[in-house]
Amino acid sequence: MKKIILHILCEGQTEERFAKKVLAPYLAGYHISTKPVLLLTSKKKNARGGMVSYTQAQGDMTRMLQQHTDNDFERHIYSTMFDYYALPFDFPGFDQAKRQPNVRQAIQALETEFQQAFPTTRLIPYIQLHEFEALLFTDIEKLSLDYPHSTRAILSLKKETDGFRDPEMINQGPSTAPSKRIIKALDGQHRYNKVMIGTNVTQAIGMPSLLSRCQHFSQWIEAITHKTQQLLSEK
Repeated sequence: MKKIILHILCEGQTEERFAKKVLAPYLAGYHISTKPVLLLTSKKKNARGGMVSYTQAQGDMTRMLQQHTDNDFERHIYSTMFDYYALPFDFPGFDQAKRQPNVRQAIQALETEFQQAFPTTRLIPYIQLHEFEALLFTDIEKLSLDYPHSTRAILSLKKETDGFRDPEMINQGPSTAPSKRIIKALDGQHRYNKVMIGTNVTQAIGMPSLLSRCQHFSQWIEAITHKTQQLLSEK
């Protein structure tokens, strides 16, 4: 059987670790090998993680497409894990996205423009709505596993956000974005270790719950598995 290799260009270490620890085991059940790659921040310093300009993503994705070719045993597909929150202004489709009537259509415009910027049908872009921490709000009480002394504050945070049926719709204001809400709940008593906690909580929540609660995330995974089945069925 052919092997499907999914290369994910990740904005930061949080997304990279999530791809390794949570996505990879799940997608392995679909005969997909997941290979996250951190965005290059400075070639001179060989620093990775964080996007300040679209040219970073453009350069990395171009190199990624050039580095991998199909053979008799492997097929390659490509994706991204970028946050909509603080996305660079020069990102393709940014102005068009701002004119959309709602945030879901804005994300669709951005992903479509990014996909069309590269000469491949194997690219399935994903821009997280609004940022990675939105996934944690699928069951934010799981945050207590790492911060047991903040259980009361975390329960209060849960009540505060229960009105969002889809955790991805928690907005991106400077004080109300998902990560800002978590930091506020911990109230300086504990340091929010974004990279470690993001994976711990999503692992505890589990992929089935993430897929059932987070619409855009679920659509992304469905697109990846659908493309995989297409490639596996090719002779």
